[in-house]
Amino acid sequence: MASIQYTFKGTKYDLDIPPTATATLLLEQISEQTQVPLSGLKVMFKGKVLKPNESQDTDTVFAKHPTLTTGAKIFVLGTTEKDIAKVHSIDEHINTRKSYRPAPVAKRSQPVRNMDDDKYTFGPIQVLPEFQEQDKARAVLERLKNDRGIVGIMKLHKWQVGALIELSPAQKTILGYNRNKGELIALRLRTDDLEGFRHYDAVRKVLLHELAHNVWSEHDDNFHALNRQLNKEVQQLDWTAQGGSRVAGGDFFDPANGLQGYHDDLEDHVIDGQTWKGGSYVLGGGGGGASRRDTQALTTRELAARAAQLRQIESEKDEDGMCGAK
Repeated sequence: MASIQYTFKGTKYDLDIPPTATATLLLEQISEQTQVPLSGLKVMFKGKVLKPNESQDTDTVFAKHPTLTTGAKIFVLGTTEKDIAKVHSIDEHINTRKSYRPAPVAKRSQPVRNMDDDKYTFGPIQVLPEFQEQDKARAVLERLKNDRGIVGIMKLHKWQVGALIELSPAQKTILGYNRNKGELIALRLRTDDLEGFRHYDAVRKVLLHELAHNVWSEHDDNFHALNRQLNKEVQQLDWTAQGGSRVAGGDFFDPANGLQGYHDDLEDHVIDGQTWKGGSYVLGGGGGGASRRDTQALTTRELAARAAQLRQIESEKDEDGMCGAK
């Protein structure tokens, strides 16, 4: 018999299998040991998913992967029936809340602001049970829920989100999704190597992106306008960010740097009340009655505005591609 060791839900497991075992047999035995259905089981080995043998393929798993028994890291991902039941209970809770939601009061042009504003927030928080440091993951979601800027946005736009949950890092193609315009928002908190957590500001930016899906489903001009507005509001509504140009000890969150930060630098390059709209420019070129130095400074600002706009457009394309809104 050959012994292998794998990690599931933060716990290490030992498994003895015959040397003639195929990848299919290995997956079946891991499924039986972890109580994860084979259809939902993922065995990660060297950054790849271990696949079962195809038809007519009789090679052993050790012939294909000889390092399996030499201390290689093997991670098992999957959802047990117990975990599935927990998710169903969250869905039932959301549906129950909807059924008891009071009907809107007719002919009410100016809603009264009172303590009921606390209802504009997130519902239950859920982290992935199969990973270690669940307390840290929960703390990130709690911090997002109680972030002054996020709280202000939820109240300002009168949004309710049914649940805020952690998205599995196995879904590397997306960073978050919004189901049914606020029924549930999922965010990826952990890094691809599973060794740590993504930067808080980056996760918060993804949350703002998904909150914009409460209003607009498609990534069109309306959506991008709201998303930019939310990124401004999150700083304006957070009084701790006022009185300086720093957020969490760093520079403003800059979309020009993708998911690294945010700062609407287009506003820094406004020329006579307008942003760049196109055209060709030559540094130091003459024109009108302006001096050579003034013309050069103006052209530099125009070119900077152009570059900022192009960077923001590319950043928004990247964000749209990493969104799995449903």
